[in-house]
Amino acid sequence: MIALVILVLVDAHDAATPLPGALARAAEEALGSDVSVSIRTVASDVATPALVEMGRAEHATAVARITWTDEQRAEARLDVVSTDGGPARSSTIAFGASDPLAERGRAIGLVLAALLAPENRARLERAKTARADVAPAGTVASAPPPPPAPARHFALDAAAEAGFAVGGVGSGAGGTIGLRWQPGSRVGLRIGMQARFGEVGVAEAAATNLGAAAGMVLFLIPPEDRRRFALALRADAILLYESLSHLSPDDAEAVRGAHLLPGADALVEGQLAVSPTLSLVLGAGSEVAFGRTDVFVHQEKVAEIAPFRVVLTGGLVARF
Repeated sequence: MIALVILVLVDAHDAATPLPGALARAAEEALGSDVSVSIRTVASDVATPALVEMGRAEHATAVARITWTDEQRAEARLDVVSTDGGPARSSTIAFGASDPLAERGRAIGLVLAALLAPENRARLERAKTARADVAPAGTVASAPPPPPAPARHFALDAAAEAGFAVGGVGSGAGGTIGLRWQPGSRVGLRIGMQARFGEVGVAEAAATNLGAAAGMVLFLIPPEDRRRFALALRADAILLYESLSHLSPDDAEAVRGAHLLPGADALVEGQLAVSPTLSLVLGAGSEVAFGRTDVFVHQEKVAEIAPFRVVLTGGLVARF
């Protein structure tokens, strides 16, 4: 805070009375606790320029001189000048004969505070501006935080897929595509389609395995912009369409057979982000068909399509 220092000049007779002390206290109370009032004695014939020089020597903001217009001290003249060359001000205060000196000093102090009110307001404004312009010590300016990443609740996946039959025939390779919705950070829903193609050698038949899937994705490590790796468990209910197409030299045209079976799969997926919206995905798990498929050629059973398969998949997931 920029201090306001006031130098008050009185004659030697007043210096030994309660008047100067009461004057100083009243002015300081009216102008604020950071205002300092100093009392000095001066001869009555000292010119105003000399008063200004005295104030500058005391590092005062303003100089006030009290003179009495009569010997009974019934009327006091208060003159105030600024040490920075501002305008001079004056006021005359009349007292009753019975007024104690302390009350006279308090009255002069309040008038002094009123005359110096403009300087006091300017001082407070300068202090306010200085606080606004200077940052507190130890404060480090920093750039505003980046805007949050947009929420991405949907994803498309596309992958190559292979299924290896366990305990029978029916292995094949192909691909899968799916749409995912992830309302939270760890749980999502998925619908998808799959197609795998293979051969059943003993029946000289081409095998086609199609499926429509719907299920859930549970993220053990959820995907985030600041994290490159994600880990999830995926489980689907599947409607399988299994078909065989047989053509041999003794057949005039291909013989086809197909049926629908319910099924399910469960996979572990690992995702590696290559950008905030695109990730590589690798998965491994199993698939089971809830039903039996026997393969007949000329009314003779030659094989059984295994209901259980080990599944491997690899591709991409794009979030939006």
